[in-house]
Parts: sequence; C-alpha cells; structure tokens
Amino acid sequence: MIIFNIILFLFLVVVVLFVISRMVVIVHQGEVKVVESFGKYVRSLDPGLHFLIPVLYHVRRRVSLKQTPIQIEPQSVITRDNVIVEIDEAIKYHVTDARAFVYDNEDAVTSMIQDCQSNLRGIIGKMELNEVLNGTEEINMSLYESVKHITAGYGLSIDRINIGEISVSNEIINSMNKLITASRDKESLITISEGKKQSVILESEAKASEMQIDAEARAKQTKIDAQARAERTKMDAVAEAERIKLITEAEKLKIKEINQAISESGLTEEMIAYLGIEAFKHVVENNSNTVIMPSNLTELGNVPAIKEIWQKTK
Repeated sequence: MIIFNIILFLFLVVVVLFVISRMVVIVHQGEVKVVESFGKYVRSLDPGLHFLIPVLYHVRRRVSLKQTPIQIEPQSVITRDNVIVEIDEAIKYHVTDARAFVYDNEDAVTSMIQDCQSNLRGIIGKMELNEVLNGTEEINMSLYESVKHITAGYGLSIDRINIGEISVSNEIINSMNKLITASRDKESLITISEGKKQSVILESEAKASEMQIDAEARAKQTKIDAQARAERTKMDAVAEAERIKLITEAEKLKIKEINQAISESGLTEEMIAYLGIEAFKHVVENNSNTVIMPSNLTELGNVPAIKEIWQKTK
C-alpha cells in the first residue's frame, strides 16, 4: 500500500510539473511567439515570461524578428539583346507582422524569393547586356522598389537586395572582347584622325596668318612707297615751279633791260622795224631755217610799220 501511494504521488508530481511546463512560456529577445486557441490566432507574445492555460492555448510558431540574410541560387535571365546571363541575388529581410507572416502566406520566404526572381527577369529583359554588366546598382534599386510593397502584404520587409555575380557564356565573352577591341581601335583611329585634322587646321591657320602678315607688310610698304613718290613728285613740282619762276623773272628782267637799252640808244620805231626786216631777211637767206610765209604776200604790206619803212626806203 505504501509503495502504491509513493508511485501515485510521483505520478501526480510528474503531471503537475508537466502542466506547469506547458503553462510557462519564455520568449527570447528578438523574437515573438504566435499563440492559438483551438486553431484560431489569439495574440503574439513579446519577449519575456508568459503563462498559458494548457489545452486552451498553445504556441503555434516562434517567429524571429531579426534581420535574416538569404542567398538565392543563380537563375538564367535573357536580356533585351537576347543574351542569356546567370545572376545570383543576396537578400536581407526581417519580419514586420508575425500574424501575416504565419497566416497570410503558406511560405512567406519562398514567396519573397519567387517575387524577386520574377521581377528580376522583367527588369533584365528591358536592358541590354552592357547595361546589365555596368548597372548593378540600378538593378538593385529597381528590384527593391518593385518587390517591397508585395512582400509587405505577407509580413516581410526587404532591407536590401544585392546582385551578385553575373555570368555569361565563353562565346559571349569572346564576342564582347572582340567588340571592345574593335571599339578601342575605332577610338584610336578617331583620335589619330582628330590629331591630323587639328594639325592641318593649325598649319592652314599658320599659313593664312603668314600670308596675312605678308600682305599687310606689302600693303604697308606700298603705302610708304606711294607716300615717298608723292612727296618726291611734290618736291619735283615745287622745284620745277621755282625754276620756271626764276626763268620767267630772268626773261622779264632781260626784256626789261633790252627795252631800257633800246630806250637809251635813241632808236626810233621806224629804225627798229627796219632792223627787224633785216633780221628777217637774214633768217630767210639761211638754208637751215624754215620760214612759213602767209599765202597772200600782199598782206605783209598791210602791217603799218613795214609799210611805212617800205615807203621811206623806196
């Protein structure tokens, strides 16, 4: 009887301990526990010590609120220029709504991964290969913006998406290397052509400048020569005018002296006219002189001085 009582006591102690263990719920920092009552959501337990009535309430699931990293397997994506590339993604997320995370989606994490992959295919499909290789930051931002509202519907928030390695086939790599080489050769030819062009332009400008300087120098020299010739012509004209003036004054003086001499000699006008006729006769007698006489010789007698001398001589 005593043994039976001991066994019964121990059994009751075990039952009590089991019930107490079912009543006590400890929630660690950085997580919550979802509580149900007969399959219905009741509440989420925050970090700390909690007591639940067994059978009526039980913990459905522990949900971590910490940021969780996840690596997505590489997926094949086709670019706009029909090149197949393989891209992997790294996602960091955390749970914002434990109830929605547990009840609104059967597998929220898998749904998040599928949404990221689907939106990534759409983004890459609008880009060419060079844009994909050189635009990882743009792809990250576009993918984040496209999925953050979707995942919020089932209690998840994506903190960051990083595009990892982008792999292409060896054939595409060889083609890209050829394109890069051709592009570099083209740029080199363009640079050489531009250099030659600039050299020709500079040489032409130098020749034009030289011709302009020569033309200006010749024009300046021509102007100086013209001014010198004008000055010399002016000086010659002044000298010629001065010479003519001196000759004229000398002739005037000579005539004046002759007239004075004639006046002082006492010759009459008739005598002077006679001397003129004698001088004319000597001119005519000289064979080296040419004398032009009027067509009517009788008109010579009409000259008063000659007529009077003629009559007196006669």
